[in-house]
Amino acid sequence: MRKKPLIIGAGVVLGAAALFVLDTVIDGGAFKTIEPHFAGSCTAVQGVIGAEDITVDHASGFAYISSHDRREWMRTGVSEGGIYRYRPGSMAAPLVIPHDMTTSFHPHGISLWKNPTGGRDRLFVVNHPNKGDGEVTMDNAGSQVEVFEILDDSLRHIRSVKPSDGFSLNDVAADGPDSFYATIDKGSETPFGKVIETFARLPRGGIARGNEFTVTRMVGGLVYPNGIQVSDDGGTVLVAETTGSRILAYDRADDGGLTLKAEFDTGTTLDNIEWGEDGSIWIGSHAIALKFPGHAKDAANRSPSQVLRLTFDGTAFDMEEIYLNDGEPLSGSSVAAPAGNRFLIGGVFDPMILDCGPKEAE
Repeated sequence: MRKKPLIIGAGVVLGAAALFVLDTVIDGGAFKTIEPHFAGSCTAVQGVIGAEDITVDHASGFAYISSHDRREWMRTGVSEGGIYRYRPGSMAAPLVIPHDMTTSFHPHGISLWKNPTGGRDRLFVVNHPNKGDGEVTMDNAGSQVEVFEILDDSLRHIRSVKPSDGFSLNDVAADGPDSFYATIDKGSETPFGKVIETFARLPRGGIARGNEFTVTRMVGGLVYPNGIQVSDDGGTVLVAETTGSRILAYDRADDGGLTLKAEFDTGTTLDNIEWGEDGSIWIGSHAIALKFPGHAKDAANRSPSQVLRLTFDGTAFDMEEIYLNDGEPLSGSSVAAPAGNRFLIGGVFDPMILDCGPKEAE
């Protein structure tokens, strides 16, 4: 008599698990049909590996590129990254910017702070230095934010800011010379916990607040938050969830506090966010997220690249897919940075960026 309820209960649990797995597979793009499109043309620009994040200084016209050869890093544990400068439309190889850091530099998300007084601008960079003597993976590296002053031809390191706990930082958005927000993509602190959190889409990520001394968690309950940006007027903070697929808009108080005011489900896997000069929102995305882990292991496994352009009127989002490919020529796009009538696409692993713009007249 007692076996029947147990069998029913087990069936319910297995059914729920099957539905969860199916939902994850669907959201990961397993059944999505890729039809590559772009109304303009793109040129592959060589000379930079793993351009995970790109931000454009619209005043000078230069783009800053966060670069790291992650496959070499995971293979040997000793690969160092760098920040590159590139002028959109030039098609010239990006130039690495020298810096005076003496410790390991594995850059991830970056943010440009423009000095309103005309003094030196600053660059904020999420860094993942090796942690311990174990196997090197992206899930067991450390997390901290490096603050640089931008000189004419180099970067001067100001400070390193570490989290109060061992959470994993992904992207950073500066809102002052010494203050910033950062995304906590995974709340778990062990490599195994981070893997489970990612694939089970557990809402353990969040938003952190940083100053000269530390980085502390301020918002929780997010599903793999990745890209983050602060509006030019400082009143809005945007966050893009990767496995959660949402873009979130927060009202920013004078004291830096955040209140959620809008959210939008994009139906795709989001990465970094960049602002256009016209206030548009550009996001590099992964149209079929399930292909990205294979691409991370082997460059021959290609993962589609996707670029979204959104607008936000203060209460609601509108979205347009600007670019989509099948993994060629650039695989695993993580950022789309607009620059005038052009935009740059970077990827997590590939040895290039794409410089895209309108089709030239024939």
